[in-house]
Amino acid sequence: MENWKTIITFTQPHDAHFAKGLLESEGIETIIRDELTAQVNNFYSNAIGGVKLDVKESDLQNATSILIEGGYIKESTETRRKQIEIIELNNNTNKSICPFCGSDNIYRKKEVNPLMVLVYFILGAFFPIFKRNYICYDCEKEWKYQKK
Repeated sequence: MENWKTIITFTQPHDAHFAKGLLESEGIETIIRDELTAQVNNFYSNAIGGVKLDVKESDLQNATSILIEGGYIKESTETRRKQIEIIELNNNTNKSICPFCGSDNIYRKKEVNPLMVLVYFILGAFFPIFKRNYICYDCEKEWKYQKK
C-alpha cells in the first residue's frame, strides 16, 4: 500500500472537488479528507485544517505541476519581506506623495505597536498604539517617516 500525501487544502468541499476533477482527468488518483465535517458546519473547516486533497506519494510531483498549471497553487515570486525605508521628516516634507517616484497613489498603513500595547495594559492609560507606514502602489516601496 502506498503512502498518501496532502497536496493542497481548501475551505469549502466543492473547491476540493474541482481540483480533484482536474487531477483525475490527468489520470492521478485522489482522496478528499474531512469533507463531511466541513459540510456539517462550514465554520469547522478552519478548525480541522480545511478539506484536504491527498495524492499518492509517487504522483506528488506530477500533481503539483498540474495544480500550478491549473491555477490552484500559486508560485511565490517574493521570497523575502520588503524592507521598510526610513525617510527623515522636515518642514518641507509632503506626506501625500511618494518620496521615491513622486506618485500620489499611496496608502497609509497602520500596524499595532506591541510595546505600546504592553504599556496600555500595565498602566491602563490610553496611548497611540499604532505605527504608521506608507506604501506606494506604483513603485511598491514601503517607508515610514522619522523626525531628525
